[in-house]
Amino acid sequence: MPSKVSCLYLLTVVCWASALWYLSVSRPSTSYVGQLNIPIRKSPKVNKNGTFSNIRARSLNPHDFGYIINEAKKCEAEPPFLVILISTTHKEFDARQAIRETWGDESTFPDVRVVTLFLLGRSTDVVLNQMVEQESQIFHDIVVEDFIDSYHNLTLKTLMGMRWVATFCSKAQYVLKTDSDIFVNMENLIYNLLKPTTKPRRRYFTGYVINGGPIRDMRSKWYMPRDLYPESKYPPFCSGTGYVFSADVAELIYKTSLHTRLLHLEDVYVGVCLRKLGIHPFQNSGFNHWKMAYSLCRYRRVVTVHQISPEEMHRIWNDMTSKKHLKC
Repeated sequence: MPSKVSCLYLLTVVCWASALWYLSVSRPSTSYVGQLNIPIRKSPKVNKNGTFSNIRARSLNPHDFGYIINEAKKCEAEPPFLVILISTTHKEFDARQAIRETWGDESTFPDVRVVTLFLLGRSTDVVLNQMVEQESQIFHDIVVEDFIDSYHNLTLKTLMGMRWVATFCSKAQYVLKTDSDIFVNMENLIYNLLKPTTKPRRRYFTGYVINGGPIRDMRSKWYMPRDLYPESKYPPFCSGTGYVFSADVAELIYKTSLHTRLLHLEDVYVGVCLRKLGIHPFQNSGFNHWKMAYSLCRYRRVVTVHQISPEEMHRIWNDMTSKKHLKC
């Protein structure tokens, strides 16, 4: 006599067999699929280059930081010839003030409109944030986004500048991105390099071009992990101490960055974006990413000089403006 377990096993097999037979005979043929209320998903179209045309590309770096401080109306009255974006930190008030009183003064050249902006992230020190807020209410030349202000976030700071130009000042002609310890020979930059009387350039990018590769030494300030950037060479890039580009490039770089893996080395990252855009940066010997001993004739030939203190900035500016009549 068969056991109870054997009977249950046999019954289960019979049930499964019956179910499978029913599905096989009752399944609709392909001619009836269109009559059923079932959405049929088409296979994604593949382009010749292997990308899917009907799949939305996801942003690698959405850069969705809100503005804590903004000067959205800075360019409303009249599109500027030049926008100056200065990367700075909260404690560098003396440097910002020195720039305002020297080469960053927007009223220096009455025939050319210049807009000067200082770029910051958010400090972890509440008091410093409050001080910058008060400074902004006085000078109206500060933009702050809601990310932590740090060396490793310098790329975010540059991208916020690109985003700001693309959003609030897209009709500007040129942009200078620089740092708060840089002296800029504005007369040389505006009249000898950019030349306001000539037709504005497009897809233009210039500065001190560096051709190098990643440093793999973990002790280095410029260490680049292999898993973050596996290539042995960087694309040509301009030193982040100072570079100039046509304003149309700001939007191009910002949009490209949304789909480009973030690198903490800001100037290298901009170079990576430029390579994607097919824009080659031009070498210009007037941009110096090192400190130079001051002499009137030497500084007349440069565009930027690095590692200049607020005191030196005042001294250099006063000497150069008071001796314009002297020939070299």
